[in-house]
Amino acid sequence: MTVAAAPGTAPTGTAATATDGTRTVAGAVLHFLRDTLGCDRLFTVPGEAFLPLLDAAGDDGLTVVTSRHEGGAAFGALADARLTGRPAVVAVNRSPGATNASIALDAATADPTPLLLVVGGADRGTDPVLGFQGTDIAALLGGIAPVVVLDGPDDLPAACARIAQALGGPVPGPAVLVVPEDLWDEPSGENGPAAPRRSAALRPAGQARQPLRAAQAAAGCIRDLLAGADRPVLVAGRLLRTGGSPEPGPALGRLAHAAVLPVLLGNKQQDLLDNHHPHYAGHLHLGTPAVTRARLAGADLVVLLGELPDEVHLTGWYDGRQRLVTVHPDPRGPGELLAADPAEVLAELAAEAPGEDGRPDGDRRAWLTGWRTLEAGLATAAPRPRPDGLDFALVAEALDRRLPDDAVLTLDAGNFSSWIHRHVRLRPGQRLLALAGGSMGFGVPAAAAAALRHPDRVAVAVVGDGGVLMTGNELASAHAGRRPVVIVADNGSYGTIRAHAARRGAATDCATALHTPDLVRWARSFGIPAERVTEPHQADPAVRRALASRAGYLLHVRTSLQAVHANFDLPSDC
Repeated sequence: MTVAAAPGTAPTGTAATATDGTRTVAGAVLHFLRDTLGCDRLFTVPGEAFLPLLDAAGDDGLTVVTSRHEGGAAFGALADARLTGRPAVVAVNRSPGATNASIALDAATADPTPLLLVVGGADRGTDPVLGFQGTDIAALLGGIAPVVVLDGPDDLPAACARIAQALGGPVPGPAVLVVPEDLWDEPSGENGPAAPRRSAALRPAGQARQPLRAAQAAAGCIRDLLAGADRPVLVAGRLLRTGGSPEPGPALGRLAHAAVLPVLLGNKQQDLLDNHHPHYAGHLHLGTPAVTRARLAGADLVVLLGELPDEVHLTGWYDGRQRLVTVHPDPRGPGELLAADPAEVLAELAAEAPGEDGRPDGDRRAWLTGWRTLEAGLATAAPRPRPDGLDFALVAEALDRRLPDDAVLTLDAGNFSSWIHRHVRLRPGQRLLALAGGSMGFGVPAAAAAALRHPDRVAVAVVGDGGVLMTGNELASAHAGRRPVVIVADNGSYGTIRAHAARRGAATDCATALHTPDLVRWARSFGIPAERVTEPHQADPAVRRALASRAGYLLHVRTSLQAVHANFDLPSDC
């Protein structure tokens, strides 16, 4: 991603200031982004319909990050929001740019993240059919996220308030602001620079999103339920890490220790708790081993703290016999529902955890020991020789051993991630960025954004041969500071879909076969060192070299299609 902060001037006044000395609409929007939302960078593929915004961004203190595709720009912004805890913004041009960026809006809804898409729209009054790129953005994107279309400068205060509410609500999510091209240079009515002000909808650090009494009541309920349970499990989720909330790991650890409580982590939230913690029981995701879900079916109490009881979290174990309790700002689904801020509930539970005298008896400890024994066995890699490529457990094992303590690990969507989730045990200080909704194309732009945000840390993307060519072009613009490491698992197939086809007994491969180009030469064309890994003995030293390179690195790993998943192989006749 190319970084620039280039100032510019408009023919009259400036891009941010009108001739009468007041802010232009562009200046007012930038003021909102910087001083209300706390944004410090703007991800974009530039376009003519929002040039005043780009022209003034550098002068107004926002770093402009130029990407090669709107999908990559939006995924990069999404990753940045996850890393900072603040809203992130991506600006695109008219309906084509909005369409390309919409994949990240869907991802930010499935995995609650405050992402603002600013669309430079067609001029006011443009016919949506006859006008050039005049498609109605509200109709296009309104089913994914709230869309606010400015009709004039007077609409700006109400529009900003609505955007701030969507981004900073109890369940943060995406929003879309559409500014017609002919509106940017108009006076907004705002006078000169103003003192920074923060919308009440965006939570300052330490301020509860819901009344503290709701969290206290929910914590009291959970405390009573835990005291009466023999086989409880806590599922810790995404909403424990939002806005100004402190890192949840220490509080989760205190609660788990005091209550003798196994802790499973929600879908793609594997970095919420040290995976070496004695109470870490595993991770619920699409590839969770069946034995983990079978053991969860034997729980008499399951508390979802900051996650919803959705399909991914309940499949394979929940049959209605387990007592299921969900703590969430907007709870829904089966079981008992408690509306409260999960981070506040966790703080209450950790602060008043029972002492040694109040801890449960030996049966609870035996329940916990069983979880730890199961998880330790699953985490131990046992790669096997394969006739058609490497067992990807070799790479996961090397990453587990060699990832720096402050590494940022990003995952694309695909079966290759099952080895990472199972065998890479994340430690405090390491971050995992992956999408609960399973969108492909996230891995490379997320790692590029992580390297930009934290140039002193190693950012590693693990991606399949399908996903890497969807958004791998962002390597062409990843030039600021340390460049990311990219590990490509190439089994010559859309492996996840191939596995689905095999389970259905399909007579063909269902169009899943892929021909992958020479990714070593491809990476080197971007100025990134690269090597091919085809033999088991090459995996560990290749990972070591990749992680040591400040110039970035790409490992093209030829993996086995037969070993299509960490938990199962394809049938031998496939």
